[in-house]
Amino acid sequence: MTLRSALPVVAALSLALGLSACSSPDDSEPTDATTTEATTDVETEASEEAETTPVEETTIDIGESFTDPDIGDTIEVLSVVRGFSSAETLEGGEAVLVEVKITPGEEYGGRISAGDFKISWDDGADFWNNKTRMVSEEMDAAGYPVLEDISRIDGGEHTGWIAFLVDEQADTYTLQYIRPESKVIGSDDVLEEFLVEVEIPAP
Repeated sequence: MTLRSALPVVAALSLALGLSACSSPDDSEPTDATTTEATTDVETEASEEAETTPVEETTIDIGESFTDPDIGDTIEVLSVVRGFSSAETLEGGEAVLVEVKITPGEEYGGRISAGDFKISWDDGADFWNNKTRMVSEEMDAAGYPVLEDISRIDGGEHTGWIAFLVDEQADTYTLQYIRPESKVIGSDDVLEEFLVEVEIPAP
């Protein structure tokens, strides 16, 4: 699990009220060109086929938790499902489900949602949003209840699943959770951005 800073995004917090965001790449002649090209094509096709072999549906326990030091939210990444069977899965891609348990802090308002989580399949160079709505019916049918939006003022524990449709299947992925830099309404207090990254391992 990695904690690091990213570009600041300003939000606003109110005591026991709400959280609202303000804002959120040779000169030598070939001896047998035809044979060389044919061999290269075969090797390339074989390599691409090996790289895009679909992952069989597999559940992996994660069990990593973290707590936002300023807001008090505690989030645990319980498990993931690699290779979830979905009609929305792109060729060469993968559907990944992430199960989280969230216990919101009690001091501030606002909400926590699936939109606070993103995934990267290129070693953290870019992160993409979840696609839970696109596969929610398939998730429900398979017994994976969707994570609903959570209001901090409601308290309690909330468990659910978030879906990501990966464009390019990879051995491992990076899951990111981010709570943006936030200003407490009615005061000059500014809470620093909180960002955590968790590795989703190979099946």
